[in-house]
Amino acid sequence: MTLPVAGWYPDPQDPNRTRWWDGGRWGALAPQPPAPVSVPSTDQAPRPPAPSEYRSVAVERPLRGRSARIEKDRATRAANPYGYAGLVLALIAFIVNVLAIPGILGIVFGAIGLARAAQITGQRTTGFGVSLAAVIVGLVASAAFALRAAQLFA
Repeated sequence: MTLPVAGWYPDPQDPNRTRWWDGGRWGALAPQPPAPVSVPSTDQAPRPPAPSEYRSVAVERPLRGRSARIEKDRATRAANPYGYAGLVLALIAFIVNVLAIPGILGIVFGAIGLARAAQITGQRTTGFGVSLAAVIVGLVASAAFALRAAQLFA
């Protein structure tokens, strides 16, 4: 009769455990294996949380009054900042018009704002009026500078 080779075999008294067979007799029981850990399958990509899981959904109300005007003005400045920059420069030209530079820059930025307003005519807030005002005020400030310069050198 041939005996099995030494190794770990199911315990003859408890088939759920293993015991060491040294080739002639049974030895110590194997330590109890840890409980199986469920491993998530890697077949599915982790899903991001739904928006309702991490923030509340705000209900948008239509803006009215002053807040509506402020929001429209903010949208116009974001869509066409050149017209606003030109208007500010043109208004500064009335206070300090050193060598007519602020007036000329007001005209230039206003003209860029007009061209940009023509490109974005699909939007309601284009800044066309502000850009046109920048060009007009810049021209008036530059003309006033030219008149003052003519009076000084005449």
